[in-house]
Amino acid sequence: MRKNDKKIEREIIRELTRVCEEAKFDHQGFIWLTHDVDYQRFPQSLKVTLVFNEQVDEAVMLSEFGQLIPNVQAALEPIIGGMLPAKQIEARREHTLQ
Repeated sequence: MRKNDKKIEREIIRELTRVCEEAKFDHQGFIWLTHDVDYQRFPQSLKVTLVFNEQVDEAVMLSEFGQLIPNVQAALEPIIGGMLPAKQIEARREHTLQ
């Protein structure tokens, strides 16, 4: 990873952490998020995954996911120099222990 890639990675982590911390309180069923990127093909390779509790109803999850997409896009726009396509943001469920 080049020096500039490390700088971009830190910026992505900072912004996604901010989005995550806000979303945990504002969006039902949201647990955490993660990202994956290949800096040889950045930003086209950037993928963000939003993880929801498996207990949340699918309709609620999809609604909350739809509300979170613009938040993720707005947070990353200054970093990637444009809008991250919604197809590069996905939702999934995670089993949580009770």
